[in-house]
Amino acid sequence: MLQFQTLAAYGMEDLVANAILYGLLASGAFWVFWVAYKKKFQSRRIQQKRKHPSASIRIEIKNSIVALLIFTAIDVLIYSIQMKGYTQIYTDINKYGWLYLGFSVVLMILLHDTWFYFTHRLMHHPKLYKAVHKVHHLSTDPSPFAALSMHPFEVLIDAGVFVVFAFLFPVHIVALWIWQLTHLTLNVIGHLGYEIYPKGFNSHWLFKFKAPTTHHNMHHEKSNGNYGFYFTWWDRIFNTEFKNYNQVFNAIHERKAKAENGAHLFI
Repeated sequence: MLQFQTLAAYGMEDLVANAILYGLLASGAFWVFWVAYKKKFQSRRIQQKRKHPSASIRIEIKNSIVALLIFTAIDVLIYSIQMKGYTQIYTDINKYGWLYLGFSVVLMILLHDTWFYFTHRLMHHPKLYKAVHKVHHLSTDPSPFAALSMHPFEVLIDAGVFVVFAFLFPVHIVALWIWQLTHLTLNVIGHLGYEIYPKGFNSHWLFKFKAPTTHHNMHHEKSNGNYGFYFTWWDRIFNTEFKNYNQVFNAIHERKAKAENGAHLFI
């Protein structure tokens, strides 16, 4: 009975924390770009003609709530196993040190990017797409709330990498939090609908392999390419990156520059 109460309390705290974090990130991004300053950022809008009615936003929010409940259930399951000492999650930083903690965060990002690319491509198999992944692609012009708008089965697949991390190698609980925060933040940015990465980002020798917002937005608009999440290299290796990706990214910044120059003429 005591263990059930402990797990129930943990689950409630986990759900509230995740809901607050996701709510702040998604609603904050939505308010800034889609409501308060949408005219100011219009030149940054990737799909200039909005194709996202209010009904779609309500569906995204509803699906996100279901996703948060599923993520919480998985967190509770992992926590219950951790309490019995069967995972490799640890809390004593001195056990492996700060350097390893930083390394483990980078490792999780790289592994998750690989997991995402291949499971994402799998989701585009005609049968899985129709039965599962189509839910996410109802947002052809995604808002920040589309980040977690998925079919429950896809939520389980997406969360599967967390289960892998808990057993595959030693990982500090703080490292898991950092990875989850990074994942959620980039997920919201990827579904923002506005390009916030700077001009030249896609061609810079260091940053060109990081996927900006345009990269994933094009996937929602066209569906059959740009499957990567954090990075673009898997798309480049398997030739699944849209051929006009760089042109679209550059065109947004050209449009932004023209809008800013036009505004200066009236100052």
